[in-house]
Amino acid sequence: MIGGGGAPGFNPSMRGPQARARRRRARVAWLVLAGAVFLLGAVVVAGGLLRRSVVLDVVSFWPGWIVTAAVFLIHRQVSGVRQRFPGSGLGPALPYSLTGWLVVVLMLHLVGWELLPSSADRLEGPAVTDRVATTAIDVRLDGSVIVGAGAKLLYEVSSLASSGAVAPPQGEELLTGDDLEVRLREGPKAGWFGSSGWNLALNPARDWAVAVSAVEVEADLRELSLRSLRVEADGAIRLGPARGEVPAWLTGDLVIELPAGVSVELSGPAAVGSGWEATADGVRFRGDGAGRYLIEVDPDSDVVVNQE
Repeated sequence: MIGGGGAPGFNPSMRGPQARARRRRARVAWLVLAGAVFLLGAVVVAGGLLRRSVVLDVVSFWPGWIVTAAVFLIHRQVSGVRQRFPGSGLGPALPYSLTGWLVVVLMLHLVGWELLPSSADRLEGPAVTDRVATTAIDVRLDGSVIVGAGAKLLYEVSSLASSGAVAPPQGEELLTGDDLEVRLREGPKAGWFGSSGWNLALNPARDWAVAVSAVEVEADLRELSLRSLRVEADGAIRLGPARGEVPAWLTGDLVIELPAGVSVELSGPAAVGSGWEATADGVRFRGDGAGRYLIEVDPDSDVVVNQE
């Protein structure tokens, strides 16, 4: 047979273009990895979109980095190929694998996986038992706080994902008889765990006296049974039906959202809708529910009441 014994269809001249294309793909993949690292460090962390603790999470996955690098080194030893550009022997496989690890860590960080180092600042209260009859929580921080229901334990608090100067929460539980008071304060240093604030969840199976002092608040308390409410912050608060008479003291620029049928006695400056009647101290709305809110607004505040 004319032409010697090569494999059918094999053209040695294809080796050069294919190798160059492979090296180009590898370079692009390494650039993607470098860009992801730069984005994480310079934009996401330094720009305040994520807490610095995400770096601890990335480092904690060092076994994955080592295993990936070991596969690369073993491949080079077995193949015996020396590349002018590191990693080009594997094409884009190595840098894309490393980028994949980075993406996995970021996703776990954002969902708050409890096994990551960044979750070490999370606080959880005791289990809900009949030993505690009444519960009160007092939250104070120089940042933002999101408050809502949904805790499986008595309370759960964690740092928000965005970066800031707010230190992780520290809790103090004071049990007097069967009355429990929980005090949440900032720790001494923000450090790697500094954030823009906290996310607080309360158990809806208990009646709560809630006090919040913060820069900004976003509270959805519709599923909670409130005994009292005190807020010193700017932001928004959503309330559910009142169970009995619920006193509330408000200070700041706040928007209060109430169910349409709940009764309210309000004293102090506030903007309300139609259907309210004037009283000696403020305004009143007569609803069809058995309970009512007794709201007192600080004179220097700006409160708007909306009825859904």
